[in-house]
Amino acid sequence: MSTWSDAPKIQGPPQTGDVAVLLDYVKKLANITAKMAKDLEFILNGNVAFDNIRTNGIEAKNIKAGSITTEKLQAGSVTADKIMVNELSAISANLGHIIAGLIESVEIYGSYIATRRGGYPRAEMSQTEDMFSTYASPSSYVKMAAVGTANGSPQLTLSGGGDSVILYQQSQRSLLHSTKNLMVSSSYDIELSPSSRGRVWVSFAQLCDNDTGKSLSELLGLG
Repeated sequence: MSTWSDAPKIQGPPQTGDVAVLLDYVKKLANITAKMAKDLEFILNGNVAFDNIRTNGIEAKNIKAGSITTEKLQAGSVTADKIMVNELSAISANLGHIIAGLIESVEIYGSYIATRRGGYPRAEMSQTEDMFSTYASPSSYVKMAAVGTANGSPQLTLSGGGDSVILYQQSQRSLLHSTKNLMVSSSYDIELSPSSRGRVWVSFAQLCDNDTGKSLSELLGLG
């Protein structure tokens, strides 16, 4: 189907008395009129094809809904400044890989968020077990979980090279667990201050002198 922009011009009748020339003019005029009528009928029936549209020639409000189908759209022919929606949900599609932009005042559910993709160090937030975490490497990290692996209570895990310290509430007497020796070091006194009704519990057999290696129980002659 031809476009309106390149449709032949209708010229005035030739100023001649030659019957053959006049007959040829009438035939051409009939052909042009028939083609234009066919194009016009096609458009008025709701079929708008790109060969009928000139740049900026038809506004969106003048295009009938459903009259342009995807097979009529050339790849890359629709640009962002030609799309206007009030909500992104109006576009039903997988947005794919977004590499730039700014998102403000939104609610995001069920997502994985990381400060780096496939590298270290990085911070992560997800809906799985490691809800908040920071990684220096796969084996060196700080991880916060709402449901811990020990007994289902909230859990904070500090791991370095395979050794870990886990902070969680297992019972009324257990709060901290370590896979290796746990060292508490301070430039000042280390003070354990339970409430007036509480006590500091420790086994004399496990409380040892750093210089002699003997337990308090041995030093007191209790065992």
